[in-house]
Amino acid sequence: MTEALTSPLITAIYEDQAGTVAALLRQGASPSAPDADGETPLYLAAVSGQAELVRLLLEAGATPDTESRGEPGSEGLPLCAAACWGHEEVVRALLAHGADPNLGEDDGTSYTPLMWAAENGHHRTAQLLLEGQADPDAGHRGRTPLMAAAERGSIAVARALLRHGASPQLTDAQGRTAWHLAREESGKDVESELRRKAGASPDSRCEFQRSPRPEGTELVELIVRAPDGTHAAEYHRETGHAAIVALLEENAPD
Repeated sequence: MTEALTSPLITAIYEDQAGTVAALLRQGASPSAPDADGETPLYLAAVSGQAELVRLLLEAGATPDTESRGEPGSEGLPLCAAACWGHEEVVRALLAHGADPNLGEDDGTSYTPLMWAAENGHHRTAQLLLEGQADPDAGHRGRTPLMAAAERGSIAVARALLRHGASPQLTDAQGRTAWHLAREESGKDVESELRRKAGASPDSRCEFQRSPRPEGTELVELIVRAPDGTHAAEYHRETGHAAIVALLEENAPD
């Protein structure tokens, strides 16, 4: 009976039907069991930012650190998914129910939640993770959250990391510190850099959007569309590189 309820539970989560999810859980649906494709209910709710569903699943006994093994887009750790997309309320709920903020995806070999938050410039999410005892220097293959924030230009994330003890002296595989990465990007044209990163074909349609950030910088978003107008991909960058250079120089050891 429990297994028979798994597929309807997954469907209800995709459709954001909180009432149906609650009813299925009361009937005995497992809040943790994956479906035939390896997707777990908690991951799917977390990656979509469905905080109410996440709380329902956790209160029903879903294990917060079970990794989803579905297809791309439905694989990974719930906390990593929430951190990647900046779903603050989901992050709060997962941490409150014991999710490990230092656990990396791919069985501990890949990004931690804090790395995902830093890579994507989610400073409030990064702050929540740091307050939840995330290691500010836990990175991936020599790249730390501070390096990720510096390269992206996310001054708010860099400040949060430094306040919680991130080391600006650590170096990546090329011997570069976060300061070097921010310095390399400082003064570059952000739109040109995003075009380069996207590798958009000459016939692609590129649209830029700029949004002010509270810290006085901008979030620059590149939307790449196929020639037929269909949406292809989005790329983001911030303009805080010069501010990060100054901040890291202030925090340099004497």
